[in-house]
Amino acid sequence: MTKLGWLKPLQDKVEQVRELLNYFGIASPAEWRDIWSNRQFAFRKSEAFESHLGPLSAWLRRGEVVAREIASQPFEQARLRASLPNLRALTLSGDPREFVPRMIELFATAGVALVFVPELTGCCASGVTQWLTSEKAQIQLTLRYKTDDHLWFTFFHEVGHILLHGKKEVFVEWDGSDTDKEHQANCFASEALIPALQWKAIRSAGRYGKAAIRNFAASVGVAPGIVVGRLQHERLLPPSHCNDLKWRYQFKVQG
Repeated sequence: MTKLGWLKPLQDKVEQVRELLNYFGIASPAEWRDIWSNRQFAFRKSEAFESHLGPLSAWLRRGEVVAREIASQPFEQARLRASLPNLRALTLSGDPREFVPRMIELFATAGVALVFVPELTGCCASGVTQWLTSEKAQIQLTLRYKTDDHLWFTFFHEVGHILLHGKKEVFVEWDGSDTDKEHQANCFASEALIPALQWKAIRSAGRYGKAAIRNFAASVGVAPGIVVGRLQHERLLPPSHCNDLKWRYQFKVQG
């Protein structure tokens, strides 16, 4: 956290603890335990998850601070749904300097704050969806996997949580996530990126060479790397094949 500039590095341990408490906006470690142990995370808790709660809470807190600074309109579901085709079209840009500002802008007009915050060691999260107020949602992403197929799928997965599920839970995508609502969000992301009828066509054709993938991606209006990722996920393409069609992202995060 000090390396990322979230905390001042202090030699005095007592002062460093005060700095950490100020970061969380609390008065004592007991208050931290009371708040974060009782958060309504939307997946089955386990001992493995509890061991990640420290870095996860620090990562989430950073995202909340950044998100609250983003000016946005009151949430409007119809406007968010209407923005989905424009958001999907942004997958065709391989330059985050172009698509990230546009993503943030489109979301803000629909009442959603989108933030990119680097992952902390031990956090094990790739994304989160939560509601800051009844009129402002937040999507927070890392670049944990760095390739376009992972980033865009996670992004649309989080959009699915906003459109399909309630405002009380915090949906964290981590290695132990496995619930009905997570599956629903997965289906939403798959359909938003590649509609089922079009996906059925490429499966039926059974041709997964680079030229066929590029042509299919162009017909759908998504980046080829997204098609590669879907084929690999469904075991229609070996994980070692066609990875050069994926974009690897490196860009400045807000956090």
